[in-house]
Amino acid sequence: MKKILTALLVLGFVVFNTSVFADNTGCGLGTLVMQGKKGKVFEILAVTTNSTFASQTFAITSGTSGYKEGATIGMRNIENFVAMNMDNLASDIAKGNGEYIDTLGDLMGVEDKASFNQKLSSNFNTIYSSENVTSTEVVSSIFQIAKS
Repeated sequence: MKKILTALLVLGFVVFNTSVFADNTGCGLGTLVMQGKKGKVFEILAVTTNSTFASQTFAITSGTSGYKEGATIGMRNIENFVAMNMDNLASDIAKGNGEYIDTLGDLMGVEDKASFNQKLSSNFNTIYSSENVTSTEVVSSIFQIAKS
């Protein structure tokens, strides 16, 4: 009996931990129920609900409950970084070097940072197309330029 309980406990921790790294709570019923709420308590409740009912697995296989088909794992980190550092990143991209563009390269897993920085710098007007450009548009432009 102890072995079964230990196995279930270990399995629970594995499922719980995999949920935590995907946009804090991942996708699933718990994420939908706690949508719009902030704080660790709500994140823990969302992750626990996702894990308890296996709704994250269902969400991924069925494409429901907040799952985004084709989304890049870790993309949320890049989106958050750009959103929080729009002005500093714009300055670094315009110069072609700096702490913020280097960090962006690290988050994106860029190996040839000099080439990456040059590409972004030479396409500054495409990336920051207007004063009202959103961070989502900036990220989209950066990925399109990085792919080319």
